[in-house]
Amino acid sequence: MVGDTAAAVRWMRAQPGLNGKVGLFGSCSGGRHAFIYACLKQDVDACVELWGGRVVMSKEELNDKTPVAPIDMTKDLSCPLLGLFGNDDRAPSPEQVNMHEADLKKHGKVHEFHRYDGAGHGFFYWHRPLYRPEQAMDGWSKVFAFLRKHLAGQGG
Repeated sequence: MVGDTAAAVRWMRAQPGLNGKVGLFGSCSGGRHAFIYACLKQDVDACVELWGGRVVMSKEELNDKTPVAPIDMTKDLSCPLLGLFGNDDRAPSPEQVNMHEADLKKHGKVHEFHRYDGAGHGFFYWHRPLYRPEQAMDGWSKVFAFLRKHLAGQGG
């Protein structure tokens, strides 16, 4: 996953119209992957994590393929992070989101977390029963504002 994302970031940086900034965006496991990448690499300028599950993991969930919980990488986060979460979600649960945000604060990381009542996992997915139009519209406005704030500039 890290190698694929690194290749995508290199490709983006090679584009002639780029203003010099690159951001990552992911939902569910993609949100977790974006967060992990932004902790392991120093080459992105913003990261959007939508309801990233399994960022917070118990010791019992760790194994040979996942020896470290993503939350334990927080100290190395290299860019501002936006997180959007539904309060009815179980993965991540509101308690896990609290732990995630507390760790970001502990390490002094620039972040914005927004939580939505009446929304669960994947509330942006317009083609599924879990879609929540009101929460999704507000969430998209936060995503676009965050990306404008952290990716605009340098001629773009």
